[in-house]
Amino acid sequence: MNISLDDKGKATYRRLLLSKEIYLHGLGHSRASASLDKMIAIHNFHNALEIALRSIFLHHEIRPEKQLNIDFESMLNEIDSYEKFKEKNIKLPYRQELRNLNQIRNMVQHHAVEPESSTLDDWRVFTSRFLIKAYKAYFNIEFDELTSTNFIECKELKDILLIGYKLHEKKQYLETLIAAKLAFIYASYSIRRFLPSDGFNSDFFVISSISSELRQLDSRVSHKIEDVIRKIYDKISEAHHYSAIISSGIIFSDYKQYENLTPSVTLTLGGSYVVQMGQDFNVDFESSSWVLGFVEQSIIKWQLAGVNLDLNEQLKSSCNNAIQKLTEEIKND
Repeated sequence: MNISLDDKGKATYRRLLLSKEIYLHGLGHSRASASLDKMIAIHNFHNALEIALRSIFLHHEIRPEKQLNIDFESMLNEIDSYEKFKEKNIKLPYRQELRNLNQIRNMVQHHAVEPESSTLDDWRVFTSRFLIKAYKAYFNIEFDELTSTNFIECKELKDILLIGYKLHEKKQYLETLIAAKLAFIYASYSIRRFLPSDGFNSDFFVISSISSELRQLDSRVSHKIEDVIRKIYDKISEAHHYSAIISSGIIFSDYKQYENLTPSVTLTLGGSYVVQMGQDFNVDFESSSWVLGFVEQSIIKWQLAGVNLDLNEQLKSSCNNAIQKLTEEIKND
């Protein structure tokens, strides 16, 4: 990134980051079948583009912010007619597509016209391609490298997400999802620690008490009953974990989307992890981008809420092992 981090540069960085986040949020809605989701997707794609265009105006001082109340077409024309851009032969890409999306957004907003599902794929791809080209041409920033990861205070969580972005850049999308999911798993342990404890009324102490009494029965019977009870406890623990995640401010639909797009990743007692996925599991650029953004913003949201996300020694060791393993995946690419 070649934007200096003075006040002007930081403001531009935040705007471009917001544009990217709105685009990624639109990705999730664009995959849903409900009419409202498709309308929201179109709005998000358009908003992402408009914020990027306004960033060009403000960063290059084409117009001050107070004079940006102009229509969409005028905005495009002024950028392309700006003398410094003309001298370098820099022009906005996909001008006709920009106009078309603006018209569709107006139809959605003013006439409640539902976008065709078949066209959402086109707008999803177009928005991504425009942002990639515009970030590079006008700010010399790689779209994939623009993240808010540097705002994450926990070193291990920051490092594993940075590995995720490197894997994404290498088009190793499955490994990207694994890195992102591991970051979410490690961080979410802190969410449960943040909630009030039930003390001696907790499921753990209840299960331990029952297990102790079962050992006084016939060993064969007690072992089977104890195994069933522990499976029930595991389900209860999963439910508590899920409840903690949702109560922390994560939107249910986003969390469901995150689970649908990621493989099953389980931590082992030895500090490693196991990945499982179905035969029909698919990974691509858009899904890995969305998951990285979701995990990154979830961690920042928890951090801003005052949750201490520092990992205990066991999780820290596990995370560092995962970072080393994922780093080797990059080297072997």
